[in-house]
Amino acid sequence: MLGPSPRTALLLLGALLAALPGCEDVDVFIPLPDQSGPAGVLDGTVTYSGPRPCTKDGHVVGAAVVLGLDARLLPPPEGLGTSAASIDVIPGDELFGGLGAALDPTNDGALRCPAPDDPPVTVSATFRLSPLPAGTYQIRGFYDHDGDFDPIFSIANLPSQGDVAGGAIENATEVLGGAAPRYREVTLAAPIPATGARVSGIAVTLGLPLPLERPIFHVAEVLAPASGVSEGPGEVVMASDFQLETFTPADPVGTEASLLRLRLAAGVLAKEVASAAKPPISLPVGGEPAPTLTYARQDVNGDGALDGDDHVPDSALIPALFPISVFAKLDGDDPLASQAAPAVLLQGLTIYKDLVTTATLGAEALNEPQESALIGVRPAALCMHPTEPERGGLLVISHETDREGNPILPEPDDENADAWDVRDVEEALTRQFGRTIEVVYGCLPEGRYALNLIYGTGQAWTVPNEAGVCAPSERPSASTCGERPRLASQDMVLRIGPPDDPAYCAAHPTPALCARSR
Repeated sequence: MLGPSPRTALLLLGALLAALPGCEDVDVFIPLPDQSGPAGVLDGTVTYSGPRPCTKDGHVVGAAVVLGLDARLLPPPEGLGTSAASIDVIPGDELFGGLGAALDPTNDGALRCPAPDDPPVTVSATFRLSPLPAGTYQIRGFYDHDGDFDPIFSIANLPSQGDVAGGAIENATEVLGGAAPRYREVTLAAPIPATGARVSGIAVTLGLPLPLERPIFHVAEVLAPASGVSEGPGEVVMASDFQLETFTPADPVGTEASLLRLRLAAGVLAKEVASAAKPPISLPVGGEPAPTLTYARQDVNGDGALDGDDHVPDSALIPALFPISVFAKLDGDDPLASQAAPAVLLQGLTIYKDLVTTATLGAEALNEPQESALIGVRPAALCMHPTEPERGGLLVISHETDREGNPILPEPDDENADAWDVRDVEEALTRQFGRTIEVVYGCLPEGRYALNLIYGTGQAWTVPNEAGVCAPSERPSASTCGERPRLASQDMVLRIGPPDDPAYCAAHPTPALCARSR
């Protein structure tokens, strides 16, 4: 199930892209007959500025990966996208070909990498993204410095530690000083003419080495409240009518205890490390230092300052933290594919040590590695159609109050305008997702949900994934998928199950907008 090696996959993908229609000399871009109508091309120059690459057997290790992203489907944390609209891959031999003697051509099987104090290099090559329908795009990318990128599988399809990231960035100078990147938006206007459309001269810069590995994790501990939660093989089940026992700023300890919480430990189970570190899985878990998960403050409003405005949508008292946690509804019984339309998400609450400590963090940036991260599961689901922002979205909260009668989200109080209320939550989510979000009350959408952790760099990890799930063609067992190891820790889901009180859900049904589109 893990397929070809990363290098083979890159070469195959490069060959496929090279075969796409289009001509460098003539502005005519008409796709193959099995594609729908004329299409567009985005092209330009990708410039790499960073460490000299490693070499092995006379070849440069890795490749530059350029991604064209639909602006409506940006990857988390900005949006709901799960894949690129188009991808181009520039092999390392091509990108660094002009370095000549600076690259070690020795063909003895040894990996040769630059010393830490070696000077950086700057090189350029051309890229092309096609065929693309009319729309607005952002272009992002990275140099896969260690050659472990594989676009086919979720466990290897994002940049890892040491890769050099970037994109078509409008504020490149500020980014080098620590500011968040502001990506250029490139439009292919509709309708695309019969001869196609082309936007050229797009400058992509790769110059930010990533200091962290992806947030690889497994569920190490389930901290469940007294009711509404159960555990089964490979899943934690929360009732669709789950109600918090206590939810009030006056009792943060009781509020935390009322949440379903998952302690996500870095890496994989100790008994799985040896199998996980070896091919074909090849996760970075077997060496030193041991895997960690890094907490950091989130600059929610993008103003470059960490302050009281950078809080979670549902409370002005709790700062927003990385890693972001998101539970995404899977497509029926498919073990890996998220439900596309509508997207249904439960936004987790990232807790630093405990809720009281989290609320009193102040403005420090953290950037603190830990052995685990504590995630609270809100009994609230976001339902929205990713490519149809005009339809808005719903935040479905299972109950209006906790069991003690405290409101989950207070109604607006004109006499206390500074108090955080339901209207503030709707406005915060509307800004976050670029569509009007309305709060409603009803039972949560039942089904299986994948667990995701996301860093501010966009590096992410999802459970379940291919390391724990067997393909239909493989013979599954408790520890293997056919001939390869199976990591049971990487096959875990949150399930929103049937209600404890069916009468409640009959009176407060899941909204139709949350139902899977056929």
